[in-house]
Amino acid sequence: MEGIHILANLYECKNESILLDENLLEKEIKRLIEKSGLGIVGKCFYKFKNAGVTGIFLISESHVSVHTWPEKNNSINLDIFTCNVSGNNENKAKSLFEDLKKLFSPTKIKSKVVKR
Repeated sequence: MEGIHILANLYECKNESILLDENLLEKEIKRLIEKSGLGIVGKCFYKFKNAGVTGIFLISESHVSVHTWPEKNNSINLDIFTCNVSGNNENKAKSLFEDLKKLFSPTKIKSKVVKR
């Protein structure tokens, strides 16, 4: 199935509080996924003791995952994959990525887009 896979590392994120707060992180990512027009079908988040949060949203188009590393220079690993079963979701994935970058406010970004 064709789709787009955005893989990114975000460094020195200025919005530090969200990296530690499981509930806030989940709420804000959910809001942005819904804004993008992608469909949420499930989720799972876990807060590590004295560290960051890992979480995933299962979306009808595939998934969005995030791993925060406040203890590692306020970094984030981000993964957005959308397939194109019912239409081309590439712009939705790219829009979500732009909104997530604004949310986290990193000073440095390494990203790769893979067409699958």
